[in-house]
Order: sequence, then structure tokens, then C-alpha cells
Amino acid sequence: MKNNPFKFLSAIAFLIIFLTSNMLCAQDPATENLSKDELKLMKLEEKVSRIEEKIRLTKIKIVQADSLINKGYEMAMESNNEQKVIVGEEKLFLKENNAQRKILVKQLKKADDEDAKSIETELKALNTSYKTEIKSIDKRLSAEDKKLVKAKSNNTKGKEKLKQYNPKLKEYQKALEIAKENLENFKAEKDLY
Repeated sequence: MKNNPFKFLSAIAFLIIFLTSNMLCAQDPATENLSKDELKLMKLEEKVSRIEEKIRLTKIKIVQADSLINKGYEMAMESNNEQKVIVGEEKLFLKENNAQRKILVKQLKKADDEDAKSIETELKALNTSYKTEIKSIDKRLSAEDKKLVKAKSNNTKGKEKLKQYNPKLKEYQKALEIAKENLENFKAEKDLY
């Protein structure tokens, strides 16, 4: 392969033209032609729009905090109601289990040896079902307790966020009033209406 000096020189020439055109375009003639008053007006308008954006974002965060509080409240109510249902089911189960146990114990006292063995087997089965059902109830209650803890956590987080963002919102609203007043005063002073 031969090195072609013409290709090399043309590449350099292209590079020089490219760089100079970029340098010429980099200078923005629009900003050079703006007066001091126009620049100040732009800065004041940008400040107003930045503060309005901060207010918009802060309001979104406040809505999210309110949502967390409401979600926590709903979860707590749901968990409390479910716990009441579970406790009611547990009481009913215990009542029925105790009634069956009493019947079997009475039968066991009156039974002969053959019947006593079958009644003892029934009592063991009743004990096994009792343990299984109580474990199931305890698991369900434990799950509802976890749900209640999560609900309280959501509520606390939401309240903390409200404490954080409500003052910021007020601060931004005051700053917006001042920025708008400054903008209006500048426009009035320079007759830019």
C-alpha cells in the first residue's frame, strides 16, 4: 500500500474547515445582541419558572406523603378488622373443641376397655387438630401484626414527609411572590409591557 500525500492533505484541510466552522457557530449571536435589560428580564423570568417547578415538585411530594398516611390508615383498619375476625374464629373453634373434648371425656369414663381405646384415639386426633388449628390461627395473627407494623411505619413516614415538605412549600410560595413582584417591578420600570 502506498501512502497518498494528497489524501493526507485533504484530510487535514477538511479537519481545519470543520473546526473553524464549529468555532464560528459556537458563538451565539442571539445572546451577543441582547441588552442588559433583556438579559435581566430573562433571568427574572427563569427564576420565576424555576420556583414554580420547585412548587410543583413539592406539591407532588406532599400528595405522596398524604397517600402514605392514607395507605397506613387503611392497612391498620383492615388489619384490626381481620384480627377481630380471626379472634372470633378462634373463640368459636375453642368452644367447639372444648365441647367435643367434654363429650369424649364423659364417654371415656363410662366406656369399657374396647370403647375406651377408640375414644382415646379420637381424643388424640382432637388434640392434633387443636394444635394444627391454633398454629394456623397464630400464623394469621402474626401476619396481621406485621401488616399493622407496616401500616404504622407508612403513617410515620408520611407524617415526617409532611413535616419536611409543608414548610418548604410555604418558603417556595413566598419566594415565588417575591420573584413575581421583582419581575413586575422590572417590567414596569423598563416599560416592557
